[in-house]
Amino acid sequence: MINKLKLAVFTLPLFAFFLASGCGPQPVHPNALNAFDGATYDTLTVAHGALTSLRAQVITSYPKYAPVFNQAAAAYATAFNGYALYRSTTADQAGVSMALANLTVSVVSLENAFLNDMHASSANIAKMQLKAKTMRARASASVSISDILTELQIAAAVAKAIPAAQPYAALAELVIAATSQAVAAETAASGEAIDLSTIQPVAAIA
Repeated sequence: MINKLKLAVFTLPLFAFFLASGCGPQPVHPNALNAFDGATYDTLTVAHGALTSLRAQVITSYPKYAPVFNQAAAAYATAFNGYALYRSTTADQAGVSMALANLTVSVVSLENAFLNDMHASSANIAKMQLKAKTMRARASASVSISDILTELQIAAAVAKAIPAAQPYAALAELVIAATSQAVAAETAASGEAIDLSTIQPVAAIA
């Protein structure tokens, strides 16, 4: 049975991020070419933080997830390369947007693989998705909230509800740690100059 108190305690700080984001414009990167440039950098920073965390754990403890991780890493590389070219030419914004959408799908597929093996409650997943949708609807139209970060936060909230006594609790902690690293990376980069060296493609797992 899901520990509802534990879930509520964890959900509050997770979704407080969305409330805070909706209060005003995000800090601007001083060398951003435009709003799209800055928002894309933020999205890739979040994805990079999560994938870096997950890669280490998949290698050491969960090799069965290597194939789906590699798909996400490949999607990230495509998005990064498109973004790097955009920063040089400001061309093909639509292509970069599509690559980011594909990256989001890949990240969702990866976290779904974890959630399925955690035997997460489908009702609880739906509840967290609805909460995220509500928060996004309240956000200012001028504020960009990364779809990837949203999905990671949903997965972490669901993972936090997994009882510690369950044999797959360690898998839940993996998801939570990845989300924490993603948020930390986004926070550290907030308002700082865009630096592509900090978000280089994440290597696939051999």
